[in-house]
Amino acid sequence: MPGPFLLDYLVYVFLISLGVLQTVAAYSGLRGLLFVKSRPLASLLGLATAALAFSWFFLSEPRNISDTEGGLDGNQMSGFFAAGAGTAFLITLLLSSLSNRSMGGNGQRADPGLDALRETTYLKALAGTLGIRWKR
Repeated sequence: MPGPFLLDYLVYVFLISLGVLQTVAAYSGLRGLLFVKSRPLASLLGLATAALAFSWFFLSEPRNISDTEGGLDGNQMSGFFAAGAGTAFLITLLLSSLSNRSMGGNGQRADPGLDALRETTYLKALAGTLGIRWKR
């Protein structure tokens, strides 16, 4: 049976992952993954999100509870970590593609791999790879 703070853990992992993804994308110059156009602001917001999530999770109440006393089991934690981080990744791909929809991808072939996200969004890079043209 899941522990009493399972939902808190899932939200914590989601927010930390979202913050880390924004910070890394800003640092790497992957403008197609950013929620805001300014790289320094995106980095700052990513770090702030991760720091606030960490503070909220660990300072709001005692979390060092054994799994035999209602805490999270290691297997549960790994599964919910994957769910939270995976959700943050998918949300990042979708929201950044929507917020940067005017960016690149005019039908030209994007750079291969992650480098494509320097000049275009994920959905436009995917569409370019699949040969789909965007209509305005």
